[in-house]
Parts: sequence; C-alpha cells; structure tokens
Amino acid sequence: MKNLCVVVPVFNDWSSLNVLLRRMDQLSKSLSPEIFVTVVDDGSTESANAALQDLTLLTNLHGVEIVHLAANVGHQRAIAIGLCVAVADHDMDAILVMDGDGEDPPEEIATLLRQAGSRQDFCIVAQRRKRHEDLTFRLSYIAYKTVFRVVTGKKINFGNFSLSSRGYARRLVMISDLWNNLAAALLRSRLPIEMVPIDRGTRYAGTSKMNYVSLILHGLSGMSVYAETILVRLMLLTFGLVTLSVVLIATVLSLRVFAPLYATPGWATTVTFGIVIIFLQVLFTTLSSILILLNSRVQRQTLPYVDYKPYVASRELIVGRYPTTIPAS
Repeated sequence: MKNLCVVVPVFNDWSSLNVLLRRMDQLSKSLSPEIFVTVVDDGSTESANAALQDLTLLTNLHGVEIVHLAANVGHQRAIAIGLCVAVADHDMDAILVMDGDGEDPPEEIATLLRQAGSRQDFCIVAQRRKRHEDLTFRLSYIAYKTVFRVVTGKKINFGNFSLSSRGYARRLVMISDLWNNLAAALLRSRLPIEMVPIDRGTRYAGTSKMNYVSLILHGLSGMSVYAETILVRLMLLTFGLVTLSVVLIATVLSLRVFAPLYATPGWATTVTFGIVIIFLQVLFTTLSSILILLNSRVQRQTLPYVDYKPYVASRELIVGRYPTTIPAS
C-alpha cells in the first residue's frame, strides 16, 4: 500500500482535530503509506483558523485538505461525502474513516494496516471492546445493538472506524444506504468484512455531542437500512397474530356456547370485536408499510457518488499538496 486517504468528519470540534492531526503527523513516520487527510467540515459555525493556524509545521503528512459543506448534513452524510471525494478525486490505494475527536485512536491505524497486509481488496472494521462513556449511555448502546439484532437479524458491533480498499470504497459509494449509516451500509453491501478488536479512545477536548436523542436517531437510521427485512419480519408477525386471533375467537365462542352460565352477558361480543379491531389495525398498518416500501423501489435512488457534489461549498488545502489534480471549486 503506497498511499492512504483518511476521511475525518468534523463539526466545530477544531481543537480535537488539531491534536489528531499532530498525532497522525508523528505516527506517519512509522507507517509505510503516504497519508493524505480529507477533513469534512459539516457546516461548522465556528471558525477553524485559530485552532489550525500552526499546522503548517506538519512535515510528515502528504497533505491535509478541508472540504467545506454548504450546510450541516449530519455525521453520517458527512462521512458519505468524504468517501465520495476520496474516491472521485484522490488516486489512493485505500480509504480510512475515523472520527476527529480522539475516540478512534490514530495509533490503531497501524493495526488496521497490518490486517490489510498486501492484499488488493479488503474491508476491515474496528470491533469495539472497551468504551469510556457513562453506564447509562453504555446500557443504552447495548439496548440499541440488541434491538438491531432482533429486528434485522444482523449483529452490529462496530462503528465508523474502518479501512477499505479503493475498489470496495467505489462499490460502497454507489449504495444509497450510505447516506443513513456507514456501519449498516457495510453490512448491507455484502462486502467481506473483517473485524479487529480495538478499544475506544478518549476525547482530546470538549464533550461528546452524542446525546440520547442522537443515539436514538443514529439507531433508527441504522435500522432503516434494513427496512425491507424489518417489514418482512413484521409481515410474518402479522400472520402469527392472525393465527392467534382465530384461536382466541374460537375459544371465546366455545366458552359462550358451552359455558353460558359462567360468563357476564355481552362479554363474548366485546372480546371478539376487540380482537378483530386490534388485528385489523396491525394488518392494515403492515400492508400500508409494505406497499409504501415497494412503491419507493421504483423511484430513483439518491446515490452518494452521483449526488454529493452540490453539498460541497469549497475545498481548502491547508498542508502539503494534493495527490492528484483537483477540479476548481
């Protein structure tokens, strides 16, 4: 592997990015590929000038650019746009995605590179081991992974920290699911994924912007990638409810006919209509969801590689040089 592009999404966290780039500059001395960093500024409202003004002293990185987005599109879409930029404009052997706050330790880049070895195609992800969030947050994250596995049948135990060959990255940016969630899109892509156990690091500065609302939205975004699978499972559950409803109604009618003296007048009608109403609500909700999903499949999909350019407002080279000629922005 001769060269590596590192995609780092950032929203106002320039102090942490400063620390990350300095550590990567030191670490790149011991890494064989040349490293070019693509920082995706996700519509930050704070200026990066003060935090990044002394980065001209970096000497080991091949280059660092900032891709300024026209608006805040969210962490996952910023990653998708960064991957598209790396695939479209940089002649790289591999692309690595990591967060810029230090929770993805740059020291572990060497671990991912060793796992890739000299292969041409690979997709390697960091399997989370130790985390540093509070107990409530960790329990919430465990609940998310449990629900994800129940409704999709897939186990997800990795995040954004991942290394992909250029060929696999080109396939990934043609998947519309990448807009919603990188980890779920990797699972859905059917690429051969290898997992490397890596402990989560601690933030360099400030506090995490991931709160419980963000975690819920992140989880729902991940599960939305498997909307078809979830609806099929819901349909099977509905069929199960049909069988259960028939059994319950038959039981109610049997009790009404064969044990009329032990029942309150009108109870059989009330229970039967209640079961029918609940069943019909579930049935029509499931059918409506399936029809909406099937109708959406005939619509044109929003592909990251095709539709990312309008989101890019400008590009700024702050250190080194570009690995290839970049189109004027």
